[in-house]
Amino acid sequence: MSRKTRSKNLRIVFLLYMHLFVLFLFALRLLSIQVFQNDKYKTLAKQQHTDLQDIPAKRGDILSSDGFPLATTRMAYLMYAEPKKLLNTDETIEKLIQILKSSDSTIDTDKLEDDLHKLLTLDLYWVLVRHNVSLQVKEKIESAGLKGIGFEEEPVRYYPEGSLASHVLGFVGGGEDSGLKGYFGIEGFFDGDLRGKSGRVIEEKGALGNPILVGGYKKVDTINGRDFVLTLNRAVQYIVEKRLKEGVIKYGAVSGSVIVMNPETGEIIAMANYPTYDPKDFTKEVNIEDKETFAKIERKNLAIADTYEPGSVIKSLTISSAVDLNIVNPQTTFSDDGPVSYSGHVINNWDGKHYGIQTIIQLLQKSNNIGAAWVGHLVGSERIHKYFSNFGLGFSTGIELEGEDAGILRDSAEWTDIDLANAAFGQGLLTTSIQILNAFNAVVNGGNLMKPKIVSKIIDNGKEIIVKPKVVRRIISEKTSETMIFLLTKAVEGGESKYFNIKNYQIAGKTGTAQIFVDGKYDSQKTNATFIGYVPVSKKFSMIVRLDQPTSSVFAAETAVPLWMDIAKDLLVFYSVTPDKF
Repeated sequence: MSRKTRSKNLRIVFLLYMHLFVLFLFALRLLSIQVFQNDKYKTLAKQQHTDLQDIPAKRGDILSSDGFPLATTRMAYLMYAEPKKLLNTDETIEKLIQILKSSDSTIDTDKLEDDLHKLLTLDLYWVLVRHNVSLQVKEKIESAGLKGIGFEEEPVRYYPEGSLASHVLGFVGGGEDSGLKGYFGIEGFFDGDLRGKSGRVIEEKGALGNPILVGGYKKVDTINGRDFVLTLNRAVQYIVEKRLKEGVIKYGAVSGSVIVMNPETGEIIAMANYPTYDPKDFTKEVNIEDKETFAKIERKNLAIADTYEPGSVIKSLTISSAVDLNIVNPQTTFSDDGPVSYSGHVINNWDGKHYGIQTIIQLLQKSNNIGAAWVGHLVGSERIHKYFSNFGLGFSTGIELEGEDAGILRDSAEWTDIDLANAAFGQGLLTTSIQILNAFNAVVNGGNLMKPKIVSKIIDNGKEIIVKPKVVRRIISEKTSETMIFLLTKAVEGGESKYFNIKNYQIAGKTGTAQIFVDGKYDSQKTNATFIGYVPVSKKFSMIVRLDQPTSSVFAAETAVPLWMDIAKDLLVFYSVTPDKF
């Protein structure tokens, strides 16, 4: 065989093998697509010839105790434009401005015109023009016959009572996945339950993207969100918010918080903070007065999220511990002859006065620090720490609102003598208003710590789920509780609050004026003023009022107390409580 013939044969063999190799690669690729990557390409194919549309679920309502919606969903409209279909852009812009301006006189015409011009001159098929368009505005625009302007339904969260109970409700805003998400309060805590589950419509479409009449069609129904009925009494909430606003302004405080509870069940009847905000427009600041605006309004609920040293209201827990252990009784005496020293630190009374031999009744009436420190040392670090822990200090109460803080109660093993003395009258520990009121309720309700309750029932697709009151633990005996009601009633009758007391009603309560720790020391001009109280004849409500840094007076007896009494007067009338003394 000639060299030329061999060369020709080699080329043929080479080409044959090349063809076989290419065929092998094709076969391998087909095997990969049809076998190993079958699921992937099935999905891609399905995506190309099916249309998937989400159907948003209705967000659940939040209702007051009388069934009135505090947060609900109403249907609004998203307005969009198709710039390529507009017949006359300038005329469209002019008509849109006229209609939108007629429905909202606060609109900045120049800015609106500029925004519309930028959007409607884009070289796009579809642009979003405006969210939350009302039905009335939609109908006016449609009647104007503006070609290229359209609408889509858009559910919008709606708060019929405006800012009422805003810190309890929270608000709804954009989430990370561009959907709506609840933040703070009930909206945040129960976001998953409220939002429900979106439905879907899946249908086959042709090459041009139009549905195929004889093609496949599948619909997955939405599961609407659950409704939540709160324990909040709408009328009481209104009374509290009105009085709290007046009090913060009158006493020149930075902020204020009020909680009203049923001490027997743990139900939250009202919970308010001031300054407040409107949950439907949660980015807008709220004026305290026309002439004064807060630079920043807290969206978090200060009544459950803001920790502070509570001061002398803690004396009610200190004395409860000692009474429950049979260490003291109302007539037990101690000597108040002057400042005392613990661990090299001097403790004095808040007013610098001293009264000699005093009883436990007088200790609470005069809010005597030296007496409270003495009682604290009688009880001892381990036992008083245990009682404080059992009262819930240092732990979240478990209230079903987003953003609760647990506060701080250091381990008793770390306490020195001065730490024990300070803790006995409310310094060196951090609490929230809800913790303090819940602990106080256990003192006056017979000795049981209740879990704070703000949801009375959940409505799931017509089915009602009742939320029952829950006893966390028994802390003190019923006898101790009765003794403490007597002591706290005497404290109000003959104590710092006597000038503001409500006539014809006995009130059991305790003041607390706590200096604020600033730059390594306590500032005598900056205080948290607290009063916590209970009307024994009624047993319908207990209440805490806290004012942050009042300026008209640093003392709770001259700020928090009169505000508490003003609110209590309104509530006694509201509940038709008969006077118990004349």
